[in-house]
Amino acid sequence: MYKIITIKISISNILFAYVIFVFCLSCQNNPKINNKITETIQNKYSNNFEIKTIEPGYLLKVKNRFGNGENKTNNYFLYKTGTPNSEFQSIKIPVRSIIALSTTHCAFISTLGKIETIKGISGTNYVYHKKIREKIEQGEILEVGYEKQINYERIISLNPDIVFAYAVDNNSIAVYQKLIDIGIPIIYVGDFLETTPLGRSEWIKFFACFFDDLYLATTYFDSICQNYNKLTEKILQEKINKPRVLVSLPWKGTWWIPGGNSFFANFISEAGGNYIYSNNNSSESVPHSIEEIFDSANDIDIWLNPNEYTTKSQICGTDQRLTKFLPLKNSQIFNNNKRISKTGGNDFWESGIVHPDIILNDLYTIFYNKNLKYSDLYYYQEVK
Repeated sequence: MYKIITIKISISNILFAYVIFVFCLSCQNNPKINNKITETIQNKYSNNFEIKTIEPGYLLKVKNRFGNGENKTNNYFLYKTGTPNSEFQSIKIPVRSIIALSTTHCAFISTLGKIETIKGISGTNYVYHKKIREKIEQGEILEVGYEKQINYERIISLNPDIVFAYAVDNNSIAVYQKLIDIGIPIIYVGDFLETTPLGRSEWIKFFACFFDDLYLATTYFDSICQNYNKLTEKILQEKINKPRVLVSLPWKGTWWIPGGNSFFANFISEAGGNYIYSNNNSSESVPHSIEEIFDSANDIDIWLNPNEYTTKSQICGTDQRLTKFLPLKNSQIFNNNKRISKTGGNDFWESGIVHPDIILNDLYTIFYNKNLKYSDLYYYQEVK
């Protein structure tokens, strides 16, 4: 029973009431409001994904930045109960079968304890994880191809709940369109766009939502942050001169150098190194001629990540001009290929993604421990 109350109402009051009524009506038609967002999870370091918790599950947003400067956003509605949301790509969770189109995705999934959900991988030869390798060798995880050679028929036969993918341009998206057309959800992962080590590792929270295990991921990530930040505090107390650091090796005459705001450049900085190209603000690799590197890097102290090579003679074999490169004789050279599977999988680019604290410790040890033993390093080894 409603009571009728008579009051004086001005025109402005009526307009105000009407605006409120229209706003409330629009909220009722807004799926985000209907699903009652309970919390927006604030990322600590990542800039390219967003998680909102809702009554039936999660709303996820992924930012994709292509090489041509184009930006796109993908939204995903993850629900445990109820029905799909027509305004978003909807996925019932927890998922029970997935395909990973990058071996880095395997690191997040294995850390969450969900290896059994992996049914297919792009680039199975490049997987390092022992248990995943066993499943590949036993035929429980299949190779699904990559890029234009992707095996659509095999993916369809595996009937995955989702496919974790990555897109660097519109051509990448076009490759996946056939799968989208037949109803296989493509989940774009942008961890590789993060410019900080912890920012990339934080994507474990994004993956965890598909398994409805955000608490586990948050607990794990917080422990990694604690280890990482404790070490950075120690590094900041170092009073000696920072070693000058060079990265990579020329490829077909061009030396691709990580930009000063790139993922690996930030690793070097936080480990206490003086990256000689830190003044370049790019977050991507920048091409240089060999002559340019010779001019600017002759007096470096540390040379890191010379492709896949383990000896100085192999380095010289890539370009005879390198035989005259002074750091080959005067500097220490270390490569991130200590942990390599028999098929060529490099664990630095797998478990290292979710263990930036261990990589940081390796780099710090290289930069400041002059009496290194082989056992002191986890991902790195000296090139001699």
